[in-house]
Amino acid sequence: ANKFSTLQPCAVCCIGRRAAMGGDSNLRHVVQRRVHLERPQPKARKRFGHLEKHKDYVKRAKDFHKKADTIKKLERKAYFKNADEFAFGMVNHFTNKEGKAMQKKSHLSKDEVQLAESQDARYIAMREQIDKKAIQKRAERLHFLDADRPNKHTLFVDEDEDEASAVGKSSSSSSSGHKKMQRKKKSLKDFDVASYLDTHPDLLDRKANRPRLKQLETASFKDTTEQDEAVKEAYHELIERQERAKKLRKVREELQQRSHLRTKGRVQKVAEATKDAPAQFKWMYDRKK
Repeated sequence: ANKFSTLQPCAVCCIGRRAAMGGDSNLRHVVQRRVHLERPQPKARKRFGHLEKHKDYVKRAKDFHKKADTIKKLERKAYFKNADEFAFGMVNHFTNKEGKAMQKKSHLSKDEVQLAESQDARYIAMREQIDKKAIQKRAERLHFLDADRPNKHTLFVDEDEDEASAVGKSSSSSSSGHKKMQRKKKSLKDFDVASYLDTHPDLLDRKANRPRLKQLETASFKDTTEQDEAVKEAYHELIERQERAKKLRKVREELQQRSHLRTKGRVQKVAEATKDAPAQFKWMYDRKK
């Protein structure tokens, strides 16, 4: 009995303390507390702009540490970089201004690369020869008479003899020169180009096949609208074949270069690929035994 009596007060105290602690922890969530908000910028300091809050500082600090860690990683990479390191992926990649590895773009388009991988060089050469012969035949029939040209047809107009003699007599005075210029301008305005070329005014825009007035009166002409449409289609087909022949030539050269690069020997690149031509290589001379 004495043994239990000595332990009983201690046990009661522990139980009371636990109950008190449990009660406080439960009441802590029940009692309403005041929400402490960060103060805004005072009116007297409105001219200094927005007052930074704690969440703004957290964002700024995270951004700062992120940039600092990135710089540390880059410095570590640069410090431990091996100058003699080589990987075969470096042949087809390059480093841009941002330090990222980018793949080199081919001078051929997507369709041209697909054609180069699927077809043989002999077939491409055969198709190129077919287009060249077709271009030659169409170029012999179409003479590009109505095509735009850089030169112009200049007409030199002669003045009448009476006006020239009158101008020659009064050429000494300064007023006569002004009258002469006015007379020239007037004569050029009144000059009839259609009567000079002996044709109809509606036919002046033609650069070829411009009939004269006598031919228009005597001869009978057919409707040339269908003929003009056929000529336009022929020109369009000729231009398309020329463009296709250029593309086929590029693909053929690329295939021939790939076959040459598969041969034995040391190769050195001389020039990079351009839009119109593949890359240029030079084979190093090997001394024969």
